[in-house]
Amino acid sequence: MPTIIAICPYCRAGGVRAKNYAVGASATCPKCKSNFTLMPEDDPPDWAKGSAEASVLSAPPVEKPKLPAAAETQPTAAALSDVTEPSPVLPAELKPKPAVTTAPSFDPPAPADMGLVFALLAFILVGPAVLASQLPYGRIIALVFAAGGLVGGLLCLGAEGKARVAGLGAAALHFLGIVALLFLPSWLGHYPSSSDEKPEELKGPHAVDLNSGAPAPISPTDWLNASTVSWQSGNVRVTVRAAVGPLELSGPKGAKRTTKEPYLRLAIRVRNTGFEHELPLSGWAAGQSTDGVRVLDASDRPLKIAAFESAWAPERGKPTTGALPGHTSEVVLVFAPPPAKSEFVRVQLSGAAVGAPDEIRFRAGFSARGSFP
Repeated sequence: MPTIIAICPYCRAGGVRAKNYAVGASATCPKCKSNFTLMPEDDPPDWAKGSAEASVLSAPPVEKPKLPAAAETQPTAAALSDVTEPSPVLPAELKPKPAVTTAPSFDPPAPADMGLVFALLAFILVGPAVLASQLPYGRIIALVFAAGGLVGGLLCLGAEGKARVAGLGAAALHFLGIVALLFLPSWLGHYPSSSDEKPEELKGPHAVDLNSGAPAPISPTDWLNASTVSWQSGNVRVTVRAAVGPLELSGPKGAKRTTKEPYLRLAIRVRNTGFEHELPLSGWAAGQSTDGVRVLDASDRPLKIAAFESAWAPERGKPTTGALPGHTSEVVLVFAPPPAKSEFVRVQLSGAAVGAPDEIRFRAGFSARGSFP
Protein backbone atom coordinates (compact mmCIF):
# COMPACT_ATOMS: atom_id res chain seq x y z
CA MET A 1 0.00 0.00 0.00
CA PRO A 2 1.46 3.46 -0.82
CA THR A 3 3.02 5.48 1.93
CA ILE A 4 3.38 9.19 2.56
CA ILE A 5 5.96 11.31 4.28
CA ALA A 6 4.64 14.05 6.55
CA ILE A 7 7.11 16.74 7.64
CA CYS A 8 6.68 18.57 10.99
CA PRO A 9 5.57 22.13 10.14
CA TYR A 10 7.12 23.48 13.34
CA CYS A 11 10.74 22.42 13.14
CA ARG A 12 11.05 21.03 9.57
CA ALA A 13 13.68 18.74 10.98
CA GLY A 14 11.59 15.69 11.69
CA GLY A 15 8.87 13.80 9.97
CA VAL A 16 6.78 10.68 9.90
CA ARG A 17 6.29 8.00 7.25
CA ALA A 18 2.79 6.46 7.28
CA LYS A 19 0.25 4.69 5.11
CA ASN A 20 -1.76 7.03 2.92
CA TYR A 21 -5.03 6.28 4.73
CA ALA A 22 -3.51 7.98 7.83
CA VAL A 23 -3.84 11.43 6.23
CA GLY A 24 -5.53 13.75 8.68
CA ALA A 25 -4.47 11.80 11.76
CA SER A 26 -2.36 13.37 14.52
CA ALA A 27 1.29 12.47 15.08
CA THR A 28 4.23 13.57 17.27
CA CYS A 29 7.41 14.96 15.76
CA PRO A 30 10.43 12.79 16.79
CA LYS A 31 12.58 15.92 16.90
CA CYS A 32 10.62 18.70 18.63
CA LYS A 33 7.92 16.49 20.12
CA SER A 34 5.19 18.75 18.72
CA ASN A 35 1.86 17.33 17.65
CA PHE A 36 0.83 17.97 14.05
CA THR A 37 -1.59 16.64 11.49
CA LEU A 38 -0.33 14.15 8.95
CA MET A 39 -0.37 15.69 5.50
CA PRO A 40 1.61 14.40 2.47
CA GLU A 41 4.62 16.55 1.64
CA ASP A 42 4.82 17.35 -2.05
CA ASP A 43 8.39 18.69 -1.87
CA PRO A 44 10.14 16.96 1.04
CA PRO A 45 13.58 18.23 2.06
CA ASP A 46 16.70 16.44 0.99
CA TRP A 47 17.20 14.68 4.28
CA ALA A 48 13.73 13.12 3.92
CA LYS A 49 14.62 11.68 0.48
CA GLY A 50 17.42 9.52 1.81
CA SER A 51 17.45 5.95 2.95
CA ALA A 52 15.61 4.48 5.84
CA GLU A 53 18.49 5.46 8.11
CA ALA A 54 17.65 9.11 7.66
CA SER A 55 15.94 11.24 10.34
CA VAL A 56 12.53 10.36 9.00
CA LEU A 57 10.99 7.80 11.23
CA SER A 58 9.02 5.21 9.47
CA ALA A 59 5.79 4.32 11.13
CA PRO A 60 5.44 0.68 12.07
CA PRO A 61 2.71 -1.12 10.24
CA VAL A 62 -0.57 -0.94 12.02
CA GLU A 63 -3.40 -3.33 11.42
CA LYS A 64 -6.34 -1.45 10.05
CA PRO A 65 -9.24 -1.66 12.52
CA LYS A 66 -12.25 -3.51 11.33
CA LEU A 67 -15.29 -1.23 11.32
CA PRO A 68 -18.92 -1.85 10.56
CA ALA A 69 -19.84 -1.79 6.93
CA ALA A 70 -21.33 1.65 7.25
CA ALA A 71 -18.00 3.05 8.51
CA GLU A 72 -15.54 1.44 6.08
CA THR A 73 -15.45 4.51 3.90
CA GLN A 74 -14.63 6.84 6.82
CA PRO A 75 -10.97 8.08 7.14
CA THR A 76 -9.03 6.17 9.75
CA ALA A 77 -5.57 7.14 11.07
CA ALA A 78 -3.20 4.34 11.92
CA ALA A 79 0.55 5.01 11.85
CA LEU A 80 3.47 4.92 14.16
CA SER A 81 3.21 4.76 17.89
CA ASP A 82 3.56 8.53 17.76
CA VAL A 83 0.34 8.85 15.73
CA THR A 84 -2.95 9.20 17.51
CA GLU A 85 -5.68 7.25 15.76
CA PRO A 86 -8.96 9.18 15.36
CA SER A 87 -12.10 7.87 16.99
CA PRO A 88 -14.14 5.59 14.74
CA VAL A 89 -17.43 6.89 13.38
CA LEU A 90 -20.32 4.83 14.62
CA PRO A 91 -23.10 3.88 12.22
CA ALA A 92 -26.39 5.69 12.50
CA GLU A 93 -28.17 2.68 13.96
CA LEU A 94 -25.61 2.49 16.81
CA LYS A 95 -25.69 6.18 17.74
CA PRO A 96 -27.45 6.94 21.04
CA LYS A 97 -30.85 8.46 20.47
CA PRO A 98 -31.66 11.71 22.31
CA ALA A 99 -34.12 11.38 25.13
CA VAL A 100 -37.62 12.25 24.07
CA THR A 101 -39.23 14.75 26.38
CA THR A 102 -42.99 14.89 26.40
CA ALA A 103 -44.71 18.17 27.20
CA PRO A 104 -46.95 18.06 30.27
CA SER A 105 -50.54 17.53 29.33
CA PHE A 106 -53.21 19.83 30.70
CA ASP A 107 -56.84 18.97 30.78
CA PRO A 108 -58.95 21.58 28.97
CA PRO A 109 -61.19 23.66 31.28
CA ALA A 110 -64.66 22.39 31.70
CA PRO A 111 -67.22 24.28 29.61
CA ALA A 112 -69.32 26.87 31.46
CA ASP A 113 -72.74 25.78 32.62
CA MET A 114 -74.86 28.08 30.47
CA GLY A 115 -77.99 27.07 32.35
CA LEU A 116 -76.50 28.36 35.60
CA VAL A 117 -75.35 31.55 33.85
CA PHE A 118 -78.87 32.31 32.62
CA ALA A 119 -80.31 31.53 36.05
CA LEU A 120 -77.91 33.97 37.73
CA LEU A 121 -78.75 36.66 35.17
CA ALA A 122 -82.43 36.16 35.93
CA PHE A 123 -81.66 36.56 39.64
CA ILE A 124 -79.69 39.76 38.98
CA LEU A 125 -82.66 41.30 37.16
CA VAL A 126 -84.64 41.31 40.42
CA GLY A 127 -82.63 44.30 41.71
CA PRO A 128 -83.02 46.52 38.61
CA ALA A 129 -86.74 45.71 38.52
CA VAL A 130 -87.23 46.95 42.09
CA LEU A 131 -85.13 50.09 41.53
CA ALA A 132 -86.85 50.89 38.24
CA SER A 133 -90.25 50.82 39.93
CA GLN A 134 -89.34 54.08 41.73
CA LEU A 135 -88.47 55.99 38.54
CA PRO A 136 -90.75 57.91 36.18
CA TYR A 137 -92.65 55.32 34.15
CA GLY A 138 -90.99 52.90 36.54
CA ARG A 139 -93.95 50.57 36.74
CA ILE A 140 -93.71 49.83 33.02
CA ILE A 141 -89.92 49.49 33.11
CA ALA A 142 -90.10 47.22 36.15
CA LEU A 143 -92.67 45.00 34.40
CA VAL A 144 -90.30 44.62 31.43
CA PHE A 145 -87.42 43.59 33.71
CA ALA A 146 -89.63 41.22 35.69
CA ALA A 147 -91.04 39.62 32.53
CA GLY A 148 -87.53 39.05 31.15
CA GLY A 149 -86.35 37.57 34.43
CA LEU A 150 -89.42 35.30 34.61
CA VAL A 151 -88.83 33.95 31.10
CA GLY A 152 -85.13 33.41 31.83
CA GLY A 153 -85.91 31.56 35.05
CA LEU A 154 -88.49 29.32 33.35
CA LEU A 155 -86.03 28.42 30.57
CA CYS A 156 -83.57 27.20 33.21
CA LEU A 157 -86.08 24.66 34.53
CA GLY A 158 -84.94 22.30 31.78
CA ALA A 159 -81.38 22.31 33.18
CA GLU A 160 -80.04 20.17 36.01
CA GLY A 161 -78.55 20.69 39.45
CA LYS A 162 -77.87 24.22 40.66
CA ALA A 163 -79.05 25.80 37.41
CA ARG A 164 -82.52 24.35 37.83
CA VAL A 165 -82.81 25.40 41.48
CA ALA A 166 -81.54 28.94 40.75
CA GLY A 167 -83.88 29.25 37.77
CA LEU A 168 -86.86 28.20 39.88
CA GLY A 169 -85.98 30.76 42.57
CA ALA A 170 -85.52 33.58 40.03
CA ALA A 171 -88.83 32.75 38.32
CA ALA A 172 -90.65 32.76 41.67
CA LEU A 173 -89.25 36.18 42.66
CA HIS A 174 -90.12 37.76 39.32
CA PHE A 175 -93.60 36.25 39.43
CA LEU A 176 -94.20 37.85 42.85
CA GLY A 177 -92.87 41.15 41.51
CA ILE A 178 -95.27 41.08 38.56
CA VAL A 179 -98.19 40.33 40.89
CA ALA A 180 -97.23 43.25 43.13
CA LEU A 181 -96.84 45.64 40.19
CA LEU A 182 -100.17 44.68 38.63
CA PHE A 183 -102.41 44.05 41.62
CA LEU A 184 -100.69 45.52 44.71
CA PRO A 185 -98.99 48.71 43.47
CA SER A 186 -99.49 50.43 46.82
CA TRP A 187 -96.73 48.21 48.21
CA LEU A 188 -94.33 50.08 45.96
CA GLY A 189 -95.90 53.51 46.52
CA HIS A 190 -97.95 53.48 43.31
CA TYR A 191 -101.58 53.91 42.52
CA PRO A 192 -103.44 50.93 41.16
CA SER A 193 -103.45 50.51 37.42
CA SER A 194 -105.97 52.27 35.22
CA SER A 195 -108.17 49.18 35.29
CA ASP A 196 -108.56 49.64 39.06
CA GLU A 197 -109.60 53.27 39.09
CA LYS A 198 -110.73 54.87 42.29
CA PRO A 199 -114.41 55.54 42.85
CA GLU A 200 -115.68 58.68 41.17
CA GLU A 201 -116.12 60.62 44.43
CA LEU A 202 -112.42 60.13 45.40
CA LYS A 203 -110.86 61.53 42.24
CA GLY A 204 -110.84 65.00 43.81
CA PRO A 205 -109.40 66.02 47.21
CA HIS A 206 -109.89 63.42 49.94
CA ALA A 207 -108.42 62.34 53.27
CA VAL A 208 -106.11 59.31 53.59
CA ASP A 209 -105.77 57.53 56.92
CA LEU A 210 -102.16 57.54 58.12
CA ASN A 211 -102.38 54.01 59.53
CA SER A 212 -104.57 52.05 57.13
CA GLY A 213 -104.27 54.19 54.00
CA ALA A 214 -108.05 54.11 53.58
CA PRO A 215 -109.45 57.11 51.68
CA ALA A 216 -112.39 59.20 52.87
CA PRO A 217 -114.24 61.97 51.02
CA ILE A 218 -113.97 65.56 52.28
CA SER A 219 -115.26 68.98 51.32
CA PRO A 220 -113.03 72.00 50.59
CA THR A 221 -114.07 73.64 53.89
CA ASP A 222 -113.20 70.69 56.14
CA TRP A 223 -110.34 70.96 58.65
CA LEU A 224 -108.38 67.69 58.59
CA ASN A 225 -106.90 66.25 61.77
CA ALA A 226 -103.17 66.30 60.99
CA SER A 227 -102.41 63.60 63.57
CA THR A 228 -104.60 60.97 61.84
CA VAL A 229 -104.98 61.79 58.14
CA SER A 230 -103.22 63.29 55.14
CA TRP A 231 -104.71 65.40 52.35
CA GLN A 232 -104.58 63.97 48.83
CA SER A 233 -105.67 64.95 45.35
CA GLY A 234 -104.54 62.91 42.36
CA ASN A 235 -100.88 62.00 42.88
CA VAL A 236 -100.27 64.71 45.50
CA ARG A 237 -100.34 63.79 49.19
CA VAL A 238 -99.73 66.45 51.87
CA THR A 239 -98.95 65.65 55.51
CA VAL A 240 -98.43 68.18 58.32
CA ARG A 241 -96.68 67.84 61.67
CA ALA A 242 -96.31 70.54 64.37
CA ALA A 243 -94.02 70.98 67.39
CA VAL A 244 -93.29 73.79 69.88
CA GLY A 245 -89.96 74.21 71.64
CA PRO A 246 -86.43 75.71 71.44
CA LEU A 247 -84.65 75.58 68.06
CA GLU A 248 -81.16 74.61 67.08
CA LEU A 249 -79.66 77.27 64.82
CA SER A 250 -76.72 76.89 62.44
CA GLY A 251 -74.25 79.74 62.19
CA PRO A 252 -70.95 80.66 60.52
CA LYS A 253 -68.38 77.91 59.99
CA GLY A 254 -70.81 75.20 61.10
CA ALA A 255 -71.40 76.66 64.57
CA LYS A 256 -74.50 75.50 66.44
CA ARG A 257 -76.55 77.07 69.19
CA THR A 258 -79.97 76.50 70.76
CA THR A 259 -82.45 79.30 71.32
CA LYS A 260 -83.86 80.02 74.76
CA GLU A 261 -87.26 81.00 73.37
CA PRO A 262 -89.69 78.39 72.07
CA TYR A 263 -90.94 78.47 68.47
CA LEU A 264 -93.61 76.68 66.47
CA ARG A 265 -92.19 74.41 63.79
CA LEU A 266 -94.30 73.04 60.96
CA ALA A 267 -93.01 70.13 58.90
CA ILE A 268 -94.98 69.92 55.65
CA ARG A 269 -94.34 66.84 53.48
CA VAL A 270 -95.51 66.69 49.87
CA ARG A 271 -95.28 63.19 48.38
CA ASN A 272 -95.68 62.11 44.74
CA THR A 273 -97.74 58.91 44.96
CA GLY A 274 -97.83 58.38 41.19
CA PHE A 275 -95.66 56.05 39.17
CA GLU A 276 -95.07 57.84 35.86
CA HIS A 277 -94.67 61.61 36.02
CA GLU A 278 -92.61 64.03 38.08
CA LEU A 279 -94.65 66.31 40.32
CA PRO A 280 -93.80 70.01 39.78
CA LEU A 281 -93.78 72.12 42.96
CA SER A 282 -93.56 75.82 43.64
CA GLY A 283 -93.99 78.41 46.40
CA TRP A 284 -94.15 76.97 49.90
CA ALA A 285 -94.08 73.36 48.62
CA ALA A 286 -90.62 73.97 47.09
CA GLY A 287 -89.31 76.02 50.05
CA GLN A 288 -89.19 79.17 47.90
CA SER A 289 -91.38 81.41 50.08
CA THR A 290 -94.03 81.43 52.77
CA ASP A 291 -96.65 82.99 50.52
CA GLY A 292 -99.86 80.99 50.67
CA VAL A 293 -99.17 79.68 54.21
CA ARG A 294 -101.31 80.94 57.08
CA VAL A 295 -101.12 79.63 60.65
CA LEU A 296 -103.80 80.48 63.27
CA ASP A 297 -103.82 79.73 66.99
CA ALA A 298 -106.82 78.28 68.81
CA SER A 299 -108.33 81.81 68.98
CA ASP A 300 -107.94 82.22 65.19
CA ARG A 301 -105.21 84.80 65.59
CA PRO A 302 -102.46 84.50 62.93
CA LEU A 303 -98.92 83.64 63.98
CA LYS A 304 -95.99 85.51 62.48
CA ILE A 305 -93.06 83.96 60.65
CA ALA A 306 -90.05 83.84 62.99
CA ALA A 307 -87.05 86.04 62.18
CA PHE A 308 -83.40 85.32 63.11
CA GLU A 309 -80.02 87.00 62.83
CA SER A 310 -78.72 87.05 59.27
CA ALA A 311 -75.89 84.64 60.00
CA TRP A 312 -78.07 82.14 61.89
CA ALA A 313 -80.86 79.96 60.51
CA PRO A 314 -82.91 76.94 61.62
CA GLU A 315 -83.32 73.70 59.71
CA ARG A 316 -85.34 74.21 56.52
CA GLY A 317 -86.00 70.57 55.61
CA LYS A 318 -85.26 69.10 52.16
CA PRO A 319 -87.42 70.99 49.67
CA THR A 320 -87.34 70.34 45.92
CA THR A 321 -88.96 71.91 42.88
CA GLY A 322 -89.94 68.51 41.47
CA ALA A 323 -90.77 65.26 43.27
CA LEU A 324 -90.18 62.02 41.37
CA PRO A 325 -92.68 59.16 41.77
CA GLY A 326 -92.47 57.84 45.31
CA HIS A 327 -90.34 60.79 46.51
CA THR A 328 -91.09 63.58 48.97
CA SER A 329 -90.37 67.29 49.28
CA GLU A 330 -90.18 68.30 52.96
CA VAL A 331 -90.38 71.93 54.06
CA VAL A 332 -89.86 73.14 57.65
CA LEU A 333 -91.41 76.53 58.49
CA VAL A 334 -90.83 78.36 61.79
CA PHE A 335 -93.41 80.67 63.41
CA ALA A 336 -93.76 82.59 66.64
CA PRO A 337 -95.09 80.31 69.40
CA PRO A 338 -98.84 80.10 70.01
CA PRO A 339 -100.27 81.11 73.42
CA ALA A 340 -99.42 78.75 76.23
CA LYS A 341 -103.03 77.57 76.57
CA SER A 342 -103.34 76.65 72.87
CA GLU A 343 -103.38 72.91 72.20
CA PHE A 344 -103.52 73.12 68.42
CA VAL A 345 -103.03 75.44 65.47
CA ARG A 346 -104.89 75.72 62.19
CA VAL A 347 -102.77 75.57 59.04
CA GLN A 348 -104.04 76.90 55.72
CA LEU A 349 -101.99 76.07 52.61
CA SER A 350 -102.52 77.38 49.10
CA GLY A 351 -103.27 74.47 46.74
CA ALA A 352 -101.66 76.31 43.82
CA ALA A 353 -98.18 75.31 45.06
CA VAL A 354 -99.01 71.64 44.36
CA GLY A 355 -101.28 72.16 41.37
CA ALA A 356 -104.60 71.90 43.27
CA PRO A 357 -107.38 74.48 42.86
CA ASP A 358 -108.63 74.37 46.47
CA GLU A 359 -107.06 75.40 49.76
CA ILE A 360 -105.60 72.69 52.00
CA ARG A 361 -106.68 72.91 55.66
CA PHE A 362 -105.31 71.12 58.72
CA ARG A 363 -105.97 71.25 62.43
CA ALA A 364 -102.61 70.28 63.94
CA GLY A 365 -101.88 69.41 67.56
CA PHE A 366 -98.28 69.84 68.66
CA SER A 367 -95.76 68.37 71.03
CA ALA A 368 -94.39 70.55 73.82
CA ARG A 369 -91.02 68.78 73.63
CA GLY A 370 -90.03 70.55 70.44
CA SER A 371 -89.84 67.36 68.34
CA PHE A 372 -92.36 66.24 65.77
CA PRO A 373 -94.71 63.46 66.93
